[in-house]
Amino acid sequence: MKYMYLLLSIGFNIASYTLYKGISNKQSSVIWYLLLLLGLGLGGINVLFFTKALKGIQLNVAYPVFSGACILSISLISFFVFGETISFTNILGAVVVVIGITLLSI
Repeated sequence: MKYMYLLLSIGFNIASYTLYKGISNKQSSVIWYLLLLLGLGLGGINVLFFTKALKGIQLNVAYPVFSGACILSISLISFFVFGETISFTNILGAVVVVIGITLLSI
């Protein structure tokens, strides 16, 4: 269950930041503020699940996995959903993160 909590934490974190990006270019309105509050709520749920994951996973493993998964996922979402560019340096950095996570998890 500890890894399920970590996975849920990652998902809620990605959802919150994707929502923030989605509203970043919009005009402030009641809907904008409601979506902002939704993003904050998703971020809070992320913290709740991450804390639950830490009951069974060491922080020095959980945090790099969390960070790396979020970085990779958000990079892909930014490319496919928002049409942002990914440079060779970005790809190289993502590979280095994955290698680092693997080494930390051994």
